[in-house]
Amino acid sequence: MNHWFKHSLKTIVLPYLCLFITQPGYADQASINNDILQLDAAFKNLSETFYHAASNNTEEYPQPIVDVDLLLSAVNKLQEAGHTIEAIRLIHLNTETIKENLDSETIFSFIELLLDNNVWNLASTLLKEVEDANDQSILVTIQFLFAKYHARHHDWIQVNNLLEGHFSELSEEDTGYAYLLNGIALQHMKKHRQAINNYEKVLPSSQYYSHAQLNMAIANIRLGWWTDAQIKIKDQLKRAGKTNRDELTNRLYLVLGYALLQKEYYRDSRDAFRHIGLESRYTNRALLGIGLTATSQGDYVGAINALTILKNKKTFDLSVDESYLLIPYVYEKLQQEITVSTAYTEAMKYYRHRVAGLNNIAGEHIDINNLKYKSKTSSFIIDNNNFDYGARYPESFLKNFHRLKDFHNFTNDSKLKNKISRLIAKFNTTLQEVIADLVGQRKEYLNSYLNQSRYGLARLYDNSKKTGD
Repeated sequence: MNHWFKHSLKTIVLPYLCLFITQPGYADQASINNDILQLDAAFKNLSETFYHAASNNTEEYPQPIVDVDLLLSAVNKLQEAGHTIEAIRLIHLNTETIKENLDSETIFSFIELLLDNNVWNLASTLLKEVEDANDQSILVTIQFLFAKYHARHHDWIQVNNLLEGHFSELSEEDTGYAYLLNGIALQHMKKHRQAINNYEKVLPSSQYYSHAQLNMAIANIRLGWWTDAQIKIKDQLKRAGKTNRDELTNRLYLVLGYALLQKEYYRDSRDAFRHIGLESRYTNRALLGIGLTATSQGDYVGAINALTILKNKKTFDLSVDESYLLIPYVYEKLQQEITVSTAYTEAMKYYRHRVAGLNNIAGEHIDINNLKYKSKTSSFIIDNNNFDYGARYPESFLKNFHRLKDFHNFTNDSKLKNKISRLIAKFNTTLQEVIADLVGQRKEYLNSYLNQSRYGLARLYDNSKKTGD
């Protein structure tokens, strides 16, 4: 394998390894996340004002509900009917009933609903009441709910602070999830050894065991313990016994494939990629991996087949983009000089077109209602471009934005409506900055591939000229 291809392979493989662990931070990203943090605080304050105003209207519920179980039943009925604002309003109207029943497990449902909708002030008030009552059996579960809340906000230090302790009061399943969540928090804090200690405490009987083992393998990769990581993943694949329709299994194979590729175990890497299902969200990355490993093995026909399938995909993601860079190199190894020249020219045209398309997106105002957000992958699609939003920004920002729209539609108070409109405008501004950042990151990759394509074509012409001489 020549030096140029090794360099190209590294620039392609490393972004994928970053996707499995944590992506590097940038100045713009830090600034935007700080803006999101401030907007979150503004949302919390406005949310309290909104529900206070909504709760002043007691015509629908003139009498308080003094039975906490009846209160929970009424709240659940509103929730099931899709009336979340009314459900939270009912909790506000009957806060005293909840405070008088702090030893009831109903408080978990109330606090979970409040935190899911970022009604922070009331949720925090109830937490303080439980802390003052010093009921550990109730407190530990509520702290666990708050830890999950902070995870959704990417506040990993708070997650770790809340989960650094014993979970004897939690159920076995919640205990497993708590150790998993704390491990994730520690990995984000770059404390990989401590993260591993948490993952090791997730029992094999837990539904979260395989997730913990996969994350442990990723932590091992970060620490350079490749053999340990490989053993962990292979053990989970044997244990799973599932088809490749299961996305956790597919992800195990994907991480294994790229880890082996990085260590130049090409045959084993290629075999791992082949196990990933055709309908998986990881299929494109697997095809790219097959193209890379086949090329490294000298199976250039196999590489062209995989990369051509990838190139013909209808969506724009990193794998598809990178296939255009690799195909001409493989044709060069097949000594098809005319095809090489055509492929490099096509690649440059493709990258210029992609950059121009991204520039158009950056110049547009994107309405949040037009974003196709996929919660499972924390990503959204704009003009057929798939952006990994969740790797850089918290989902809570998008949820707050949508809730503000609901507040605006719900209230008839003109003064409050104006306050909501002003905050919506600030959210809008930050959303455009988020999109510009994600677009900018993608353009960096594309411009790098464009430059490599130019270099490849120039090198081809230079070699042809020397041969002619």
